[in-house]
This record gives sequence, structure tokens and C-alpha cells, in this order.
Amino acid sequence: MIALLKLILVFAGIVYLLSRRWNLGLVLVLASVTIGLLFSYPLPQIGCDAFFTIVDLPTLRLAIQGDSVADALAILGNADVLALRLALIVALIMVLGELLRQTASTQGMVDALQALIPNGRIVIAALPALIGLLPMVGGAMFSAPMVDEVGEHLKADQERKTFVNYWFRHIWEPIFPLYPSMLLAAELLGYTATQLARSTWPVAATAVIGGLLFGLLGLSPHGTTKNSNSSPRVQNLTTLAASVWPIVLVIVLTMILPVDERLSLVISLVVTIAGIMVSKHIPLRDLRTIVRQRIPWKTVVVIFGALIFRRVLENSGAVIAVSEELTDLHIPVALVAFGVPFVAGLLTGLMAAGFSIGFPVILPLVAVDGGPVSPAWAAWLLVGGFVGTMLSPIHLCLGLTRVYFKAEWGPVYRLLVPSSLLVTATAAGMLLLHSY
Repeated sequence: MIALLKLILVFAGIVYLLSRRWNLGLVLVLASVTIGLLFSYPLPQIGCDAFFTIVDLPTLRLAIQGDSVADALAILGNADVLALRLALIVALIMVLGELLRQTASTQGMVDALQALIPNGRIVIAALPALIGLLPMVGGAMFSAPMVDEVGEHLKADQERKTFVNYWFRHIWEPIFPLYPSMLLAAELLGYTATQLARSTWPVAATAVIGGLLFGLLGLSPHGTTKNSNSSPRVQNLTTLAASVWPIVLVIVLTMILPVDERLSLVISLVVTIAGIMVSKHIPLRDLRTIVRQRIPWKTVVVIFGALIFRRVLENSGAVIAVSEELTDLHIPVALVAFGVPFVAGLLTGLMAAGFSIGFPVILPLVAVDGGPVSPAWAAWLLVGGFVGTMLSPIHLCLGLTRVYFKAEWGPVYRLLVPSSLLVTATAAGMLLLHSY
């Protein structure tokens, strides 16, 4: 039990520091040092782990000495530089989000959608879902006023509007590769983003069903939005297409580019950002302003912290020791595998924390002979972190949305809990089918 108690102590420290509003990436780096000290892992070795998590020198040397750009890309795509690659992807996603906000593409998307769809129930769900296609800082608050307007015409109470705005914004999190947390989960599980999405799509589908059942059922389908947009239908369709093409382009290029998938997303984002700047006549100085002033770089720090934490956990022997003690306690593996990321997400309110803290501890218990974890187990672990975070009262999106709508906690949770149970039941069913 000693190793388990040590890990619980570290976990408690993480939760405490996060409650003091420390950056998750920095907290995970400090946790890595603490793990090393508690498990007699030398500090110089922790430093080496941190360094080689960020960059692998032999890999870079091979890339530089490659005979062509294609050779260099191939080496870097398959190499141990996942922290740099993942950080670059996250930074590019945030740049894309800011460009779309600056060019009013998201607002055009919403206006066109409201004009095109007369069914208020579809609109009130589609608004946060569309905004959620591109993870951006403050996205929940961006869609809240629009959900409020539509909800008034549907006679939805404040708690239901809170649930719809919050839940439908996050339905993409288990499958959409533009979510940094999904990319982090894929890296930690040893999957590509596409491979993980193939494993978790039933979870996302069930999340949509849960939102429909507990968020929209009972609302009148004839309620419509109060919209002053009287433009012709063709014009609204054109506006919608002009608003969503960057997101569509990223997805299509990622699927069709004849390069390693881990590099295709980088290339797709760069091409799309360049396309927006050319088509919208955005000067380079605006891009520099976005990079310097509007990108929350602390999000990128989380990537490095999470991967350093995983590496130190593994190399220090902490993972093996804790996994053995969990096995000796004779607690069902499925319960532990779900519970650890669930508790991490619940106590921190951060999807990235649920994954980065929970996955490294659990993977040795569920991986077959040290190999990759099965798709069913991958979905089960991810749902643990997802549900825990979605139910967390300190989840920023939930807190902001509840305050905006002046909703009561109890009625909101009466909608969140059954939706979360439905998602959990789907993942449990996948795990049971895998077992037989």
C-alpha cells in the first residue's frame, strides 16, 4: 500500500495546487519531481526524462541529415518528438480559432443557421455544437446568448438552457481531432487521432442521444428563433458555407494527404490558416499579434507537463508499483480503470487532467503483455475522464454557463447525471462485448 499512498499524496497535491489556480502543466512538472523523490528516482534522471520527452536529439539529427524534405517529415512524424508535434498542433488550432473569431466567421455561421432552420429544437442544440467544432477560449460564453434567445422562444427554463449550452458544446470531445484533450488522450494511449475516433464514436453518438433525450425532449418543435435575418435561402447557405469551409478543409486535408497522419494535421492547419489569411486579406502583423497576445500559451505547457509526468511515472517504477498494489487489492480492473480518470476529472474540472493523471497509472493494468490497449479499453478509460470532467462543478464551462443563465445546481445535475450514465453504459457495453 506504500506506493499507492505515495501516489494519493501526489494526487492530493495536484488537486490543491489546481484549486489555487496554478497552471496544470507546471503542476504536472512539479508532480513529476515529487514522484521521483518519493520513488527514489534521481533528479538528474528526471531532468533527462523531461528533456527527451520534448525532443529526441538522434531523431532531429537524422531529420536534418535527410536527403529530402519528405525524408525529414517522415522521420519526425514517426519519431519521439510527440511533445513538440502535439504542442505545435495545439498552437495552430488556437491560431485558427482566433482567425475565425476575428473574421466573424463563427457569427456568420450562427446567423445563417438560425435563418435556415425553422425547428427551434434543432437550432438550440446546433448552436453550441457548431461553436464546439472549434475549441476556443470562452466558447461556452460565445454560444450562451444565442442559446438564451432561442430558449426563450421554446419556453425552456434556465436549467435546461444551461444543460443544452454546456452538453452539446462538448459532444465532439471524444472524437474530434481539433480538441487538444482528444489529441493528448490519443498520444497517451498510443493511438493516432483517427484510430481513437474509430474506437470512441459510439460514445459521441450516445452523448448526442443523451442531449436529445434529456435536453430537448418536451420542448415544442414549432418554437422558432427571433431572427431579423431575412436574406434569401441561397444567400444564407452561401454564408454558412463561407463560414465553415476552414473547419471542413482541415478535416478533408487530414484524411486525404498522402503523409503520416501525425503530420497531416499540422500541414492541414498551416494550409488552412494561410488560406484564410489570403482570402480575407489579413496582414502578417495581425498573425503576429494573435501569436503574441491572444494565444493562451499555458495550454501548450499542459502538453509538455502531461507527457513528462507520464514518462517519469513509467521510468521511476511508480506505475508498476502502484499497478501491482491495485491488483493485490482485488478491486475489479474495470472499476479502477474507470475510477482513476473519473476522479481526476471530477476533482480538477479539466479533461486534460483526467487523461494525463489517470491514463499512465491504468494502462499497465489493461494493456495485453505490454502491448497497445484495445479499442474497448481505450473508450472505457476516455469515458471515465470525460464523464468525471463533465460532472465536475469546477469545470469552467459549466460554472460560467450556470452563472450566465442564473440556473440552480440541482436541476442542472438532474439533466447531466442521466446523460452521463447513458454515455457510461455505452462504454461499459463496448467493454463487455470485447470481453466475450
